[in-house]
This record gives sequence, C-alpha cells and structure tokens, in this order.
Amino acid sequence: MKQLLWAIVVFVISAAADAGVALDMVSRDMDGKETERSQIYAQDGFLRLDSDGGPFASDVSLIFDGTRFLVMDHGEETYIIMDEAMLMEISNKMNEAMAQMEAQLATLPPEQRAMAEQMMKSQMGGMVRSQEPPAPPRVEKTGSGELNGRACTKFDVFEGDIKIQEICSAPLSQVNGAAEMMETYQGMAKFVKRLSESLPGPLGASFNDHPGMVAELIGGFPVRSVEYRMGQPVTEVTMESIKEEALNPGIFEVPEGYRLEDPFAGQ
Repeated sequence: MKQLLWAIVVFVISAAADAGVALDMVSRDMDGKETERSQIYAQDGFLRLDSDGGPFASDVSLIFDGTRFLVMDHGEETYIIMDEAMLMEISNKMNEAMAQMEAQLATLPPEQRAMAEQMMKSQMGGMVRSQEPPAPPRVEKTGSGELNGRACTKFDVFEGDIKIQEICSAPLSQVNGAAEMMETYQGMAKFVKRLSESLPGPLGASFNDHPGMVAELIGGFPVRSVEYRMGQPVTEVTMESIKEEALNPGIFEVPEGYRLEDPFAGQ
C-alpha cells in the first residue's frame, strides 16, 4: 500500500493542470530484480494506476476521482467503490463484531474470561483502536543525490526510533505544473487520512504513515525510495520515466458493461 501511495504522490504533483501525464514506476528487490512495474496516469484531477505484479493483479486498475477510489477487475468485468460510506460500513461491522465478542466474554467465569482476553490480545490486539493516536513520521535530512539527471535531497524516515524508509526527493520547481496539481494531491492525502481515522486497529494503522504526511515534511516528491523492514532494506522504488501528453478521458472511467459489486454481499 505504501508503495502505491508513493506512486500516486509522484504523478499527482508531477502533472500539469492543463495536460496529462504518463508515469512509469519500477519496484525492485535489493538484488536488483524487478518485482513490479506501475503505469500511472493523471489529468484534470483524475488519477489511474495500472500495475504489473506487486499487491495488485495485472488485470486490476485503480482510479481516484477526487472523492473516492474505483477498483476495477478487468478479468471479471466488475468494480467496487471505496468511499467514506464504504469505510463507515466497514467500521460499523468491525465495531459490531467487537461488541459481540465482548458480550460473550462477559458471560464467562473470571478465570476463563481472563484467559480468553489474553488470547484475543495476543492474536487480535491490533483490532482494538489505541486511545493514543500514532506518532507522526519523522524525517531527517542526510545529504544529496541524483537519479536520471535529477538532483534530489536524501532523507531518512522514522516511526519512533525505527527507520522505515530512505527517500531522495526532487524539488517541486523541477516539475512543470507541480504547484497547480498540489491541490488535487492534498485532496487524495486527506481522503487517505480519513481511511486511517475510520478503520480500527491494523487496517487503520496501515495508513498512519501515509505519504501525505511525509511529502509535507520533505517539501518535494520522491524520485527514489527504499522501504525498510526490521532494520533492513527490502524494496527500492524509482521513477523510471515521465511524459506529458493529452490522455483519453475515458481511461478514468469504468468501462461500459462492468458490474458494480457490493463487497459486503452475503455477510
């Protein structure tokens, strides 16, 4: 998810307001093997991501239209809408499930209840929202670099004391139309922030370090980023190419004949 959002950051703030932009992002493991290639498009405030590999299948596309995400499955010719109403329904269903479990626990004898609560904590502890909001990401400037002729500033990104990313960020002034498109990007960033506030536990936490926060801190856009896990670099994401061109507006729409699916059907 983090790589997807970084990709959106890059192409949104790289797009001129009166022209379309086609961007190619590449993910590699630390041995240099390509693991994912994303084709990203932006025009008139609309965004589209097509991905070959990674967390999305090659026949799935994602569109952001300013207030919601549309996720299309081209193989099944279906799509779902991810908006605030859907998030609220997810949150309500999770809250109902937690309330039912708590009611069942209340009927147990004290010793059994304590054992069950401990088991739930170890297996599902993240499902309960913490009373304290997570600390925002912290960045430290570490030097300067270059990627494909673009000068960039290096940053390390931390969650608490744990390093989670390295970023090389190019100035917005290097990209035509960046200032005009920042408003669109901020709309996407605010939507992602609402995701983190609407979803409990690990689902919400997966958005807590979303790039909207980091982009504001680094004051540019990432042309290269390296993701860390357990203190070790695992994935490098680079901006391979970017091209301004007039795009067919139809690529930001759900194709005719696709069926809207209810993700909660049968539940």
